[in-house]
Amino acid sequence: MQTTSIVRYVLIAAIVLILAALGGWYFFIRAKQAEIKEADTGRGTSLPEQSLGSAFGSTYENIVSSLSSMVSGERSADAQVQRLAQVNKSQTAGAGFVESGTSTRLRFVERGTGFIFDVIPETLALERLTNTLILRTYEAFVAADGRLLVRGTEEDGGVTTIVASVAATSTSDGSRMLTQQRLPNGIRSITANTTGREILYVVEGSTGAVASRAAWDGTKAKEVFASAISGWQLHWLGSERIILVQNPSDNIPGYSYEVQKNGAFVPLLRAIPGLTLLPHPSSRALLYGASGGTLTLFARTSATSTSGSLPIRTTADKCVWDPKQQFIAYCAVPQSLPAPSFLDRWYRGEVHTADAWWRVDAGAASAELLFSPGNAVLDVERPVIDNSGNYIAFVNAVDKSLWLLRIEEQ
Repeated sequence: MQTTSIVRYVLIAAIVLILAALGGWYFFIRAKQAEIKEADTGRGTSLPEQSLGSAFGSTYENIVSSLSSMVSGERSADAQVQRLAQVNKSQTAGAGFVESGTSTRLRFVERGTGFIFDVIPETLALERLTNTLILRTYEAFVAADGRLLVRGTEEDGGVTTIVASVAATSTSDGSRMLTQQRLPNGIRSITANTTGREILYVVEGSTGAVASRAAWDGTKAKEVFASAISGWQLHWLGSERIILVQNPSDNIPGYSYEVQKNGAFVPLLRAIPGLTLLPHPSSRALLYGASGGTLTLFARTSATSTSGSLPIRTTADKCVWDPKQQFIAYCAVPQSLPAPSFLDRWYRGEVHTADAWWRVDAGAASAELLFSPGNAVLDVERPVIDNSGNYIAFVNAVDKSLWLLRIEEQ
């Protein structure tokens, strides 16, 4: 009888402990869900859909309206269409437009966490794709097919580079699986071709730089060129055309080359102080900037044509080519002239500009104002344009937030 009572008490105690553990786990999960919801609300994922656009004459009101609605945590589906809008308030590592059939989405990677999101440009509807944490993410490249190159740092300061792809369908918790493959250490610069199926990267060592071309996952790597000079930026145009440009610095002569199939360098531009470059993706046209005391932007429409100075002062890093109109580009231009030695300080994040968007006709060497954000301070970096030439996405270097501009007025 005494044994039966002891067993009963043990069973009761076990049941109480199990119930307590389940209760604790319930409140833990609930707290975590609240944290995720709070974080996503800060990004805008819980907000109703909102469209973009405005009349050109009320730019400042558009910016104020867009910003105030996001600060209050509300986006009205009936609000006037905004031409310029902040897509994401948290810091962004990189963004790109993903084309699928007739639909276009803006895909971006959150800085620090590596979480991946999609945005519908027409409505700003935001969808969180992944819950996979990629610690210390600071830079990302998004290919047209949606695959990603993600760069991060390790605790010892080393740089990591991974290639990643997002699953087409969601799991039971609503997120998508993220497939990752780490690339070799020591990569200083990297890009992908237009199909997103191959990558090109530069590894630097004590003897200089070696560039390798590989399949997307890093396999089948083969050397493209070797150079005793380090500090190369890469442009991969089409399937075969590779353009190199030296990292720019104020008043320091910069050089650009086209890499031949045999690894030989053919000069493209020579001895341009503070050279920045944007080659056209499907022709021999170029936009290039110089920083030798002041900023100057030039345009060239072919390999044999004479370069023309444009009536705007900015860097080629702040420009994109229109994919539908020959020799048309869009450039973010500082609204006040930057001080001398601007370029080095801007790359270090020590100074910022307040930019307006201009439409550039490289063939006519002319430019006209496209969009001014009024009093809003938008220091444009890493701009990208969709394949239809309707939207430009860019990161504001001031706070690394992500913005979207509709090119045409409605």
